[in-house]
Amino acid sequence: MARILWVKEQYLQQIVAGDKTIEVRVAYPNITRLRAGDVLRLNDRHVATIRRAARYPSFDALLQSEDVASIAPRLNRQQLLDALRAIYPAEKEALGVVALELKLVEQDQTAA
Repeated sequence: MARILWVKEQYLQQIVAGDKTIEVRVAYPNITRLRAGDVLRLNDRHVATIRRAARYPSFDALLQSEDVASIAPRLNRQQLLDALRAIYPAEKEALGVVALELKLVEQDQTAA
């Protein structure tokens, strides 16, 4: 069974368009259990598989290793860092950070 991952609508649209391939989360236990090959339902509407799950100690470490444009196509590194820290306060970042590389699964959206 696919797990549901809720993504802010603006970011979901970037994933669906193929512009955003990496979703970033802090390392809550439910996120750290995710592995490459797992299937997710994004906002319970779009099916994606996890191609890669990478863990980092901080947002700085994440941005040293991951492609900024794959996380936030319209932001530069500093803007992305500021945006991540606006979403997640320091105590959440201290849990660690997970980068989920996603691949949307082609599906017939008309089938119910």
